[in-house]
Amino acid sequence: MELSYWLSRWNKNKIGFHMPEGYASLPKHLNQLKLPYFKNVLVPLCGKSLDLLTLSEYFDHVTGAEISEKAVLEFLAEHQPEHTKSTFADFSIYRSESFTFWCGDFLKLPPRKTPPFDLIYDKAALVALPPEKRPAYAEKIHSFCSEQTAILLHHFIYNQEEMPGPPFSVSDAEINRLFGKNFQTALLERENQDIHRFKKFVKRGLKSGLLEQFLLLTP
Repeated sequence: MELSYWLSRWNKNKIGFHMPEGYASLPKHLNQLKLPYFKNVLVPLCGKSLDLLTLSEYFDHVTGAEISEKAVLEFLAEHQPEHTKSTFADFSIYRSESFTFWCGDFLKLPPRKTPPFDLIYDKAALVALPPEKRPAYAEKIHSFCSEQTAILLHHFIYNQEEMPGPPFSVSDAEINRLFGKNFQTALLERENQDIHRFKKFVKRGLKSGLLEQFLLLTP
């Protein structure tokens, strides 16, 4: 899945993947997190998710990485109209009191330019990527982790032969291969979804079920 695909989706406003209300269970899980600090959180492939606002209520600063400048500007216009813009390499950087957005290719985001992160929040970012791109994504995530960084990770499991991604199916075994060396995994939520609520998925061929999981990865 090339970056141009996601840019095109945002530019054409074909953003069925965007959750206007955010992830309803996020506050519950943030309240239960036992982190040494709640200073900085990283949100890869953040879009204009309202989860960013939720995270800003718990953390001093939220850093988002997003390929679509349109998505970032729409979020800022609605929630943080006072902001500045700068550039670094191929990135446009938008800063406000509570947020920093790096607009560009997440895989090129330099860790030396970001603060240490207490949490990385992956809300359907990993599942947006095809299998061949997920190892590089995981390696990049590792580069932002310290010995105290935790990860909240949302993913889907389904029969990939029935429906092409995105979102892609990412198994527990693959998550263990990508992150198991440095993290322990705890299951926070597991829900067998009624696929008839996802009419677009059914049209694309999904028929045998959709499992949604929310995980906590701790070092």
